[in-house]
Amino acid sequence: MASLIRSYGKGLTAVFLLLTAAWIALLIVLPQARLIERAFTYTDRAGEAATLSLEIDRAYTRVFEIDTDLRDLRRDLEGASAPAGGAAGGLVPSPSLTPSLPSPSLPAAPSLTPSPSLAPSPSPTPTPGVAPSPFAPSASPTLPPAQIEARIAELEAEKADLQTRLAGLEEQESSNNSAVGINESYSLQNFTNMSDIHFRIFVSTLFYALCVTVLAFVVCYPVAYAAATARSANKLALLMLGLVIPYAINELLRIFSWVMILEKNGILNGVLDFLGIIDMQAGEGIRFVASNGAVFTVMVYAYVLFMVFPIYNTIETLDRNQIEAARDLGSATWRIHWRIVLPHAKPGIAVGAIMTFMLSAGSIAVPEIVGRGLHPDWFAQVIYRRFFEADSWNEGAAYSLALLVACIAFVLVNMAVFKVGIRDIAK
Repeated sequence: MASLIRSYGKGLTAVFLLLTAAWIALLIVLPQARLIERAFTYTDRAGEAATLSLEIDRAYTRVFEIDTDLRDLRRDLEGASAPAGGAAGGLVPSPSLTPSLPSPSLPAAPSLTPSPSLAPSPSPTPTPGVAPSPFAPSASPTLPPAQIEARIAELEAEKADLQTRLAGLEEQESSNNSAVGINESYSLQNFTNMSDIHFRIFVSTLFYALCVTVLAFVVCYPVAYAAATARSANKLALLMLGLVIPYAINELLRIFSWVMILEKNGILNGVLDFLGIIDMQAGEGIRFVASNGAVFTVMVYAYVLFMVFPIYNTIETLDRNQIEAARDLGSATWRIHWRIVLPHAKPGIAVGAIMTFMLSAGSIAVPEIVGRGLHPDWFAQVIYRRFFEADSWNEGAAYSLALLVACIAFVLVNMAVFKVGIRDIAK
């Protein structure tokens, strides 16, 4: 605090502290408190309150169905009454038909008897073995106009009755807001009601995230070591540039680019087809996206920087004379890493593992886009469906809290395994 005041003065330091406190309160504390509250709030949808809400929904649904039926019936009624309206108004020949109708054939009096040439032709007799043309004139309505009008009157009466009933239900709803629709109470049922399949997805997601973390370490450790021990500034700049440039592209675009590579008609299958290993024209393409291996690959690529830079930062502080001394004493390469580099890089490995694991466990974009429906679900997808498809926000909050607790447990276990503390990680 004293150093901040000396560097920025009391005014700027106060503004900085105020903004930091507001950020922690509004973006961390309050959302987490609301999440915890909803996770332990059980919504009981049984009883009179839920019945009232269900009746309102069903009444609105029936009104919509009646409106649809009325529209169809009115259209049929107009079609059935059109010939009668034309006959009542007299038969007026069309100008295009005048040359083909000689004047002697037209009655002098305003007779309603149609000319034989204008009489409706009988429906053609279907020929055996020949399907009727789809462009043939449609048949007349199955109901006569009188029955259609009676049905319309019946539906309009039912609609009026439903609207009166809805007004009463909504008035009852507005006068009893505390009990309508749901009965809430604090309980652990949002956690205990988790189905077996959701629990298996929860456990498998933690295992998948651990696999992604291990793979990311295997891929990123050599890169971080090469960057930290690079003697040439140009070599280091090229390595860092190669790592950072892909992240100038939006994450979704990077994920979709991997879909284009791994799909059945993608680039990887095109290379295999070019080498003669498969024949894509014969349908021999491999759908790589239909496995969790593809999801692991895309996640490692998406979160590679979160593993590389923490390890790079710690290895960079290592005295290279220790490595040279170990080589001079005849130590093998793997032993140098096991006894010198890895123990020194433990804080960076711990930070990279924590960040990669938490990002992988909570990722929804990668498993949702890469081979959607072709590989086992991840728990983040289940949480999304609880919130936005099942409309069960309390269960979604409980699932989210369970995942958060699991991630915190992983952080604590990770710190114990690597024997690092908060100060070591902060470095």
